Amino acid sequence: MKKEVIKKSIIIFLVICLVVVLGTVMNHLTGEDIIAKESKKLVVQSTLEMKETNINSQIAGQIKQLNVKEGDTVKKGQILAVIDSDNLLAQREKAQAAIATVYGQISSAEAAKAGAQAALKKVQIGAKPEEIAQAKANFDLAQANYDRKKSLFENSAISKSELDSVAAQYEVAKQQYNLLINGATREELDQAQADLDAASASITTLQGQLEQAEAALAEVEVNIGKTEITAPTDGIITQLSVEEGELISTGLPIAVITDTAAPWVECKVMEDNLSKVKLDQSVEVTFQAYPGEVFQGRIIQINKSADFAVKRATNSNGEFDILAYGVKVELQDVDVPLYAGMTVFVNFGEEKKN
Repeated sequence: MKKEVIKKSIIIFLVICLVVVLGTVMNHLTGEDIIAKESKKLVVQSTLEMKETNINSQIAGQIKQLNVKEGDTVKKGQILAVIDSDNLLAQREKAQAAIATVYGQISSAEAAKAGAQAALKKVQIGAKPEEIAQAKANFDLAQANYDRKKSLFENSAISKSELDSVAAQYEVAKQQYNLLINGATREELDQAQADLDAASASITTLQGQLEQAEAALAEVEVNIGKTEITAPTDGIITQLSVEEGELISTGLPIAVITDTAAPWVECKVMEDNLSKVKLDQSVEVTFQAYPGEVFQGRIIQINKSADFAVKRATNSNGEFDILAYGVKVELQDVDVPLYAGMTVFVNFGEEKKN
């Protein structure tokens, strides 16, 4: 009886040891190791990759309209969402009004400058003959009128106030006539030049204000354009992070577009197998999701620098590190549904023999 118990215990112990050994061995084998051992081919396990484009909001606001949902197929340029633009439209009207006001001020300032230029030229070159003749006529008339009124006043025919009024007109006409004959004084020339300089400075200031107003309008126009969020590429909406009516901030993720048209596989090939990998080489690709089906691929890139090092003892390198290099494989004519992250096995052909 005891012998049977001992015998059973030994059998159980041996089974446990066998399970532990097999578990340890299997734990260190990857899918590609298993396939490689079974097929004697250089087979690398990886995952299917697709280009993913993150769509972020460039301005803050409220989602006024949402035109897509997850799973929708979109085309480049298609409007995905619209952010409320009422506030921006009001800013644009304000900026346009500011520009119109400045343009009006510039027109007035240019007219003032033209007047100042004419005044300066006039005092610089003096009066024209016809202007002097007219002033002389005005002066003669004022003098005759003053002499007549003075005689009447002396005979008590008019009041003193009437005589004073005529005398004032006479003095004005006399000064204008003398000014045209004698030319402008230094003070008058300086004042005319100062008026012209002030008019020019005013125009320069207004032009600066115009540039600022136009820049403000341009910025508003750019932001208005950003209220329409469009697809930068063809693809499928694989993630949607907002809802209609939601308030969002600048930079907030809106959606993710996955381009399913050009999937690829990024393989890690150990350096002792790189001799079996060439650019434009055709390879066989299989998917765990489609057992028994074999698809074609082509190597389009081999990284020039190593991605990482793996410590693995072999007959060829002893205890030295073995480097892994990225190899990009482009799929060709795949007619089954594919999804990013699918398990892929790439068969590069016969494995290198040591």
